[in-house]
Amino acid sequence: MTRGQDERRPIVEEEGGAGVLARVRLALAVVALAALTLFLLQNLQEVQVHFLWFDWSTRMLWALLASAAVGAVIAAILFGALLRRGRQ
Repeated sequence: MTRGQDERRPIVEEEGGAGVLARVRLALAVVALAALTLFLLQNLQEVQVHFLWFDWSTRMLWALLASAAVGAVIAAILFGALLRRGRQ
């Protein structure tokens, strides 16, 4: 085989490195999800929420989930804007 033909062969990543990294990420995600679930289940008490001119009573679980969802949406919007700015 000549040198030119050898350079055109596709580069194949070793499966060992990528597989281990994927397993570590999966394990970290499972641990984070378990910690989040435990945290939410420990915060089931009723709380008074005062936001702007709204006042209501709800379980802390729902208040935490709502604030996390709003934070995730804002973070996704900001991250998307930064990615678009970086491409230009």
